[in-house]
Amino acid sequence: MFSKKVFNVVIGLVFLVTLAAACTPPTAQTVIETKVVEATKLVEVTTAPSELWAAADVTNATGMEKCTPLAALPKKFKQAWKIGFVGANNAHPFHGLAQKGIEDAAKFYGVEFVNVDAAGNPELDLALTLLTQGVQAIGVLGQGMDVIDPVGAAAQEQSVVFIPADSGKTEYSPYTYGVSDALSGKRGGELLAEGVTKKMEGDWKGKELFFVETTYTSIPACVARTGGAAKAFKEVMKLDDEHVLKMDGVAGSVTDQIKAILTAHPEAVFGLIPCWDQLGVDPWNVARESGRGKDVMLVTLGGDKPYADLLITKPENYYGYVEFQPYCEGWGWTETALAILEGGVRFVSYVPRTTTTQDTIEARYIELYGALPTPVP
Repeated sequence: MFSKKVFNVVIGLVFLVTLAAACTPPTAQTVIETKVVEATKLVEVTTAPSELWAAADVTNATGMEKCTPLAALPKKFKQAWKIGFVGANNAHPFHGLAQKGIEDAAKFYGVEFVNVDAAGNPELDLALTLLTQGVQAIGVLGQGMDVIDPVGAAAQEQSVVFIPADSGKTEYSPYTYGVSDALSGKRGGELLAEGVTKKMEGDWKGKELFFVETTYTSIPACVARTGGAAKAFKEVMKLDDEHVLKMDGVAGSVTDQIKAILTAHPEAVFGLIPCWDQLGVDPWNVARESGRGKDVMLVTLGGDKPYADLLITKPENYYGYVEFQPYCEGWGWTETALAILEGGVRFVSYVPRTTTTQDTIEARYIELYGALPTPVP
């Protein structure tokens, strides 16, 4: 039992505490509440920066090319990646532009890139040297199996990711990259059929029609590409197999082969699609020089600037091309390599989406190169 004295002391203490609480101004509580409110507002108006590059960022970074990204890559990678590519010849309009796309993409994504230019010399030794420089991914563009197999084998031995571009499948790499060959060939075949149909309704009416597939059987990508073109053209134009002729660069000069074909069929007309632009322009020029230019209609696959410069002159029977956009193809190679190296990043195939004809070349030329040539050739 508390004594009366103790009880009075306790009552007195309670009274003092109550009085102190009642007399203390509420400033401290108000300050605390204000801080909480301000913190809440800060969370509402501030968003954390995205961890991935947006598609619009990539498209804007590629300038006039307006490339579509193949993977949504992180702004910060798991480690500092190093990639390398052996260009066949950086002075070549297609190869050089693809190499520039690879390099520009590496800069954009902040990774180290080793740019090797074979300058028209054999690529194998340079590729093997590049593999000793600490790269985690390596590529070459448009090469046959004589290059692909040994480079792929060496990369496999060193656990380096090997991604050949425009070169077809290889047992040394699970990855194939580049222009979707059969699909691009199909689009080329359909484009050529569009032009030939108009001719068959006009000055080619009643003529015997052949399709000339111009390829390199040593390059699997070429076989798929021109094979897709032949199949599409045959279906649209209802040609039988006897009216599909093949010129193979492995067998010898395609200019000699077109001379033989023209001689064998003096009254016939021809639709021609090559594996790449120049492989078709050369025999097409031979036909023109021999007085048969009116009998050969050309659609090419590639469509980089030299062929835009040619098409804009509206030469007889060069109907148009499927654009491969080598810069975007190169840019996409870098994205594909980084997606593979990061692991778990989804990536899609590179697909050319644009066809250009004599009717559309002016607008497309301005879009890509800023202005028409002055004067137009």
